[in-house]
Amino acid sequence: MFLRLLSDIHWRVANPKWRRMTCSRQSTSSTAEPHPVALPAQAQVVICGGGIMGTSVAYHLSKMGWKDIVLLEQGRLAAGTTRFCAGIVSTARHASIELKMADYSNKLYQQLEQETGVKTGYVKTGSISLAQTQDRLISLKRIASSLNVMGIPCEIITPKKVAQLHPLINIHDLVGAMYVPEDALVSSANVSLALATAASRNGVQIHERTSVSHVSVQKGRVTAIETDRGQIKCQYFVNCAGQWAYELGHATEEAVNIPLHACEHFYILTHPLNDPLASNLPTVVDPDGRIYIRNWQGGILSGGFEKNPKPLFTEGRNQLEIQNLQEDWDHFEPLLGALLRRMPDLEALQIMQLVNCPESFTPDMRCIMGESPTVRGYFVLAGMNSAGISYGGGAGKYLAEWMVNGYPSENVWPLDLKRFGALQSSRTFLRHRVMEVMPLMCDLKVPRWDFQTGRQLRTSPLYDRLDAQGARWMEKHGFERVKYFVPPGNDLLDLGQSKTFYKPDWFDIVGSEVKCCKEAVCVIDMSSFTKFEISSTGDQALESLQYLFSNDLDVPVGHVVHTGMLNEKGGYENDCSIARLSKRSFFMISPTDQQVHCWAWLKNRLPDDSSLTVEDVTWKYTALNLIGPRAVDVLSELSYAPITPEHFPSFFCKVSECLSFLLTLLGYVKHVWKEGKKNILGN
Repeated sequence: MFLRLLSDIHWRVANPKWRRMTCSRQSTSSTAEPHPVALPAQAQVVICGGGIMGTSVAYHLSKMGWKDIVLLEQGRLAAGTTRFCAGIVSTARHASIELKMADYSNKLYQQLEQETGVKTGYVKTGSISLAQTQDRLISLKRIASSLNVMGIPCEIITPKKVAQLHPLINIHDLVGAMYVPEDALVSSANVSLALATAASRNGVQIHERTSVSHVSVQKGRVTAIETDRGQIKCQYFVNCAGQWAYELGHATEEAVNIPLHACEHFYILTHPLNDPLASNLPTVVDPDGRIYIRNWQGGILSGGFEKNPKPLFTEGRNQLEIQNLQEDWDHFEPLLGALLRRMPDLEALQIMQLVNCPESFTPDMRCIMGESPTVRGYFVLAGMNSAGISYGGGAGKYLAEWMVNGYPSENVWPLDLKRFGALQSSRTFLRHRVMEVMPLMCDLKVPRWDFQTGRQLRTSPLYDRLDAQGARWMEKHGFERVKYFVPPGNDLLDLGQSKTFYKPDWFDIVGSEVKCCKEAVCVIDMSSFTKFEISSTGDQALESLQYLFSNDLDVPVGHVVHTGMLNEKGGYENDCSIARLSKRSFFMISPTDQQVHCWAWLKNRLPDDSSLTVEDVTWKYTALNLIGPRAVDVLSELSYAPITPEHFPSFFCKVSECLSFLLTLLGYVKHVWKEGKKNILGN
């Protein structure tokens, strides 16, 4: 019989009204409640998903004063991915915003039992992250410096200290480790149930055995949701459906793309040791061995992130109400071997079970939160990349702030749903990308590294020409951009696979390119940059842009203004340049990865006026940036119009009607670049 790791008895005893709303614990089917409480006809907020994310959002919204909230769960509360979570609360994160979320979660869970009376199993154990190589130790030192800046106790320790903290660890191949004494273990499902208890006491209505089938949208806003028990009219909808979030996002009149994909995730449970492990023994993370290890009822819980992950549910609907998937000992064998090498004394230990559960991953290994760019009032919190319990409290807090205040208290752009476009939401792309992402959970996070899957989705018209010249490519928002050009005779493979914290192989190549840019001339393909045209029949375009942007845009035709897009509080939303093409027409250029964000911000804040039009023209234009002291000379050779400062001052634009201008420019600059390189480098 499958062993449920985390009990929900305490919560249900503390909340008698929930007893009648659940079926027996042995059943995991979608059988209807025997006497379900009727759904309300309307609510301010409907949250779909009763795991750690949904209950955290409900908890924090109710704490911030919103009471008219309904939380719906298709099965039982905390019976999804949350139920299978290893329960490790770790603050050791690379991204600053993720570190802050994990730190807040840790502090929240520490006091949650006292607040609610629900036992959460919180134990402050600390964690040890091991390093088998000097590069890994550098990575840990970088994380440690971030933790120390945040005021989180952390230290780099010797292998000898590792053995003192955890006597079962084999330290013979270690060069060091990082110790975070404040990290903890919790019962993940009970944390979720505690959050639900507090939310319920604050007025949140919670309904189990209720599936959301459709989200109704009118005029670009959420208006209602359809369930198997009736309709609920609402102003806000929050998709916290975990592995079902992708499908639920498409259950609207206008699809909400939520790029995540499930993979199988394995861990083992063992019987207690003859001398049971202490409950406060530190959690061990061995990234070079691709495993994590924690105490579990005197025995071991250990899993990891294999190099050959197994994606789930690529085709068709995911009908799984969370249950243990099929065991695959052959697939788990490399991780088991890594565990036995790290803890040789466990070789005679009896394994109780191999757990196989689904876990959702995103294209860039960061979770997804925020409002949909296509549907107002539709918020998302999903795709935790196996860190849901660490992020749950902080992520719920930031999303609640976003909904109540219009923006969160921290910069969450690295996690914003709008960082993705439609191309990153195809099933084919996601299946291939998560097969790359899951192994990367344990790989070194070195600077200037790019994903290898899902490439060449968006390319410039000059892609083939630049590639033939030895271009090495990076990916930005699905768009291929040149990083540098490899000179003839260099080993492309070595250059492309250069992963180091030290001086990379291509350092001198980039240095020579920069020198040519400074002292001769250079052309950069910037076609990937976001481009919009805003025009109107009257003065609506100017008046609207004057309101949205910080600098004065009422400039003469042909002038360019570098400015920022502001929000209602005066905060900075985006960096851009705007050219005035005519009295009533403007051309806006923004960073590549801001395409979806800019579009949503403009569409949602410009007046609903038929005489005002906004068009995304990113694909219509190839953009070349010509820089260097000889740039004016090059333009003068190719242009019929004079390019002197008197005729072409700074921040000025003109329209060229020469169709062959771009290709001529590219060829000419190549010639000038070679001549300049000879003069500059002396070869």
